[in-house]
Amino acid sequence: MVQRDTQSLRHSKEELNRLNQAIQRLTMEVDNAKSQPCELEGAKDLTAVREEGASGSVKGKLAQLEAALQQAKQDMARQLREYQELMIVKLGLDFEIATYRKLLEGEESRLGLGLGAGSRSLGSSASGPARLLPPGAGSGALETSAPGGGCALCGSPGCVGDFSCTVSGGC
Repeated sequence: MVQRDTQSLRHSKEELNRLNQAIQRLTMEVDNAKSQPCELEGAKDLTAVREEGASGSVKGKLAQLEAALQQAKQDMARQLREYQELMIVKLGLDFEIATYRKLLEGEESRLGLGLGAGSRSLGSSASGPARLLPPGAGSGALETSAPGGGCALCGSPGCVGDFSCTVSGGC
């Protein structure tokens, strides 16, 4: 019986040691679990700082792109104004060329030059030769209609030669 009690006591001691080890292990796990929220909050703060930095760089990039877009719009508006100015100059020159062409053809007609079968008139176009001024019209009159009607400047039948032509590439 003493021997049995001794063994029982030994067995109880071993069981007590195992339970103490389990308690220590669980205590360490609880301590680790208690410290994890602090670590998680620190990681959360670090993530928030990183996101703010990324958000700042994205906002900076967006601001740069918006500035570049505004600059491109301003450049395009400037180029459009320049284009319109050049078109006005071109139309004026086209009108002046047509005027001089008519004057030259009137002089050729008056002098009896250049309308023979072998010569080519400066005023001829794909739609046919431009009409000459009548002998009594004088040098101040400008004929703006083509032989088949329409404009002598652009050749369009819907145009009257006053630079208000609606045909693309016309007056």
